[in-house]
Amino acid sequence: MGFNWWREAEPDETSPQAIIDRVQAEWRAERRHDRIRAAQAAESADMGLWPTGWPHEAPEHPLSVPEAHATMQRHRGCRADGCPRKAAARQTLIDAGRMVPDTARLYPASPRMH
Repeated sequence: MGFNWWREAEPDETSPQAIIDRVQAEWRAERRHDRIRAAQAAESADMGLWPTGWPHEAPEHPLSVPEAHATMQRHRGCRADGCPRKAAARQTLIDAGRMVPDTARLYPASPRMH
């Protein structure tokens, strides 16, 4: 055995790299499972739970930042210029500094709720 004995050693399940790889694989699997579960929950919430057209109406009260985030996720298939609820959520996030619109694009003026 020389100076590089550790490089020539057989890799086993307790090597630092094996542990790192295993933890990363577990983390990725958990994240993938969480994304699938969230997508299924969003689909079930959108299907038949709400009356037709109701989720797209402008909210009756100013949205909080967490409500705006949830609304943006729920209305990811909508355009802000065609969905008053998404437009209100978008404006809430812009006002809170959580979203910065692309300045190279022209956006239609969205109604502010105050």
